[in-house]
Amino acid sequence: MLVRRLGVLCAVLVALSVPATGAVAATAHPARPVLTVSGAVSVPASYTASQLAALPVETIQLKGPGGHTIPATGVSLDLLVTTASPMLPTAKNALLRVIVTASGPFGLRVSFALGELNPNFGNHDAVVLLSVDGRPLPAGPALVVPGDQVPVRDLPVVSSIEVGVTNPPVTVPPSPGALVIQAGQRQVILPATTLAGLPQQTRTVTFLAGTAAQTHTETGPTLSAVLRAAQVRQGLNTWVAAVGSDGYVATVTPAEAWVGGGPLLISLAEDGTALAAPRLVTDGDIKGGRYVSGVYDLVVGDAAPAS
Repeated sequence: MLVRRLGVLCAVLVALSVPATGAVAATAHPARPVLTVSGAVSVPASYTASQLAALPVETIQLKGPGGHTIPATGVSLDLLVTTASPMLPTAKNALLRVIVTASGPFGLRVSFALGELNPNFGNHDAVVLLSVDGRPLPAGPALVVPGDQVPVRDLPVVSSIEVGVTNPPVTVPPSPGALVIQAGQRQVILPATTLAGLPQQTRTVTFLAGTAAQTHTETGPTLSAVLRAAQVRQGLNTWVAAVGSDGYVATVTPAEAWVGGGPLLISLAEDGTALAAPRLVTDGDIKGGRYVSGVYDLVVGDAAPAS
């Protein structure tokens, strides 16, 4: 069971206060779609409340007024996306190229790298919340991220999920150890000396490579520090695709580190030896698929790219 603060989930508060008759009335039109999944998917979907409830659900514990915990149920965002079958290229770990944007009313939205949500990699789930204390949410599904340290990625209502897949080409930097940062039409080159001059962190990381565990000591600046050095703005919808010299691509979001508790490092040295090219390090991932070696290029976007 996962426990989280009630945070900004106004819809949950309403659900707790609405009388039972109101809850019945809220489900009087089961044919009305409450959530769509679209974008770069082979099986787009439009779910009614009853169709969502028929999917495999998980139970979490919300922390309500006075610190009391309240059971809530919902469907994994990862499950909804994978059920829609993202249109993936033929590439190793292609699902790590997927970006997911959840949206609600009034322009509220938040984006995730599917690799963060996937239980084999980041294993940091987001849940489309359907009921609280046995009663459906009267305003429709909400979004919660149970493992987040602060609930800024929660949405009081979520009505659409947009899926995008990024397939950037390899861009070779002009000098060894440099990074190319591409944000829209803007390109910035950070030479190796600039990267080395940023504040450095050292982290000991362990992950699975195949079935064997590897442990390494990585040293370098954080991903956010690198983006700031390139004067790239970062928000809750920012995603970053790390492109290796061999064309391998994996995506992350800065928010994973800000509120998800998953440090993201651009390593310049491994086990005390300088790297020829930077390495993306996703500390806390189960498998090492998002550890991208020989990074030449960081492609930055905002929300799921258009399909």
